[in-house]
Amino acid sequence: MLFVFPPETFVVALSDYDRRYSNPIDVKAGDIVRPVIDGSMETDFMGWTWCVGPDGRAGWTPDSWCLPTDEGWQISRDFCALELTVRTGDRLRLIYSESGFLFCETDSGERAWVPDAVMRLAV
Repeated sequence: MLFVFPPETFVVALSDYDRRYSNPIDVKAGDIVRPVIDGSMETDFMGWTWCVGPDGRAGWTPDSWCLPTDEGWQISRDFCALELTVRTGDRLRLIYSESGFLFCETDSGERAWVPDAVMRLAV
């Protein structure tokens, strides 16, 4: 479930995390994506399905942002599966969370996902 955080909410990295891939699925609201539901792309994270976008790029996509159609799944909001590389102690602005991942912004303005298991709220 999507949760939007108040402005100026920050998280701090508890451990290092490296970006898994650098050019993942990047789609706009209304685009049709093709879910890979043959069992070949499984994850421990509930609420995410491996999808292929119109340009052939793929990545984990939030199920709750997808609406089934005859052509595939229609994405309900802009989405890019890009993840951040973080190092222990990095501080990020928290924008929203979805099914075990946090969408954050770095000091330099880069916005991407990071697993919530490697982060804690900043106090």
